[in-house]
Amino acid sequence: MNKPNMVLVAVVFGVLLILQGIGFWLSTGFEMARFTAAIPAFFGIALLLLGILSGLFPGARKHLMHVTILVALLGIAGGIVMGLKSLRAEEIAWSKVWDQGILALLCLIYFGYCLASFISARKNRTLAE
Repeated sequence: MNKPNMVLVAVVFGVLLILQGIGFWLSTGFEMARFTAAIPAFFGIALLLLGILSGLFPGARKHLMHVTILVALLGIAGGIVMGLKSLRAEEIAWSKVWDQGILALLCLIYFGYCLASFISARKNRTLAE
């Protein structure tokens, strides 16, 4: 299996999360009181910037990619916890549940790409030795 270009993967998932955050906030009419709908965009901005930086600074790529996996783990945890909290509310706001669920899912998929890349890099390093 070919190893994915993780810089590109980080940028793509960053853009997807930014679009998600803007889209869900747009669905609220850009109300400032519902700005939390845009939270996935902040995860996306982090992934996008870290992806771009790791492309610009190859020497720091390994460290920057490790930071992106931390961002993904926070997105998974936050999406699941807040999604479950929204499901337990007296009146369920399904757009919140979907927003948080999609955040968790996108971050989980990105985490899977990272994990596959880390495993591949370790195997390649072991074979080179």
